[in-house]
Amino acid sequence: MKIGINNLLKFFLVMLLPLMVVNGGAVLAADEYPAQPIQAKQRCPVCGMYTAQFPEWATQVVFKDRSMVAPESPAELFRFLGNVGKFDTRHTASDVAKIYVTDYTSRTWIDAKQAYYVRGSKQKGPMSADFPAFATQSHAENFAKEHGGKVMTFDALSSSEINDHSGHGGHTHGDNRK
Repeated sequence: MKIGINNLLKFFLVMLLPLMVVNGGAVLAADEYPAQPIQAKQRCPVCGMYTAQFPEWATQVVFKDRSMVAPESPAELFRFLGNVGKFDTRHTASDVAKIYVTDYTSRTWIDAKQAYYVRGSKQKGPMSADFPAFATQSHAENFAKEHGGKVMTFDALSSSEINDHSGHGGHTHGDNRK
């Protein structure tokens, strides 16, 4: 089969162009803001703990300028997102390009907005009660069956629920983790 220039152009316009994002006149790849390595000395912008000490709980917010902050857990991530300016004077909520959490099962980075979280489980995070994150709903449900809690989406974890969450009260810095 002979492929002509017209067929290649049609393929690009129909198949490839929709996979790209136009931003300020520049064409950017969809993965323009990848997860970044957490450095050993990197501190949580909310509480000051060393994020790398708790890799199964680590999260990160990548900004449009490609800088990154790493809240040490999903609970701290939601506190950060609820008041970006309080915890990072260089950025605002509109500067956020991508948000990542660690999948509790595989220990890999996943899109925080696509993750499933377990609220109210017996499993403790770095500072006490937390929200383990999972790439799949079935993994989150299995975790909830074993450890208790309710499976929730990113959008369901509203700021009022975060504020009601026990968070820092009686924090343990991981002493009660499995």
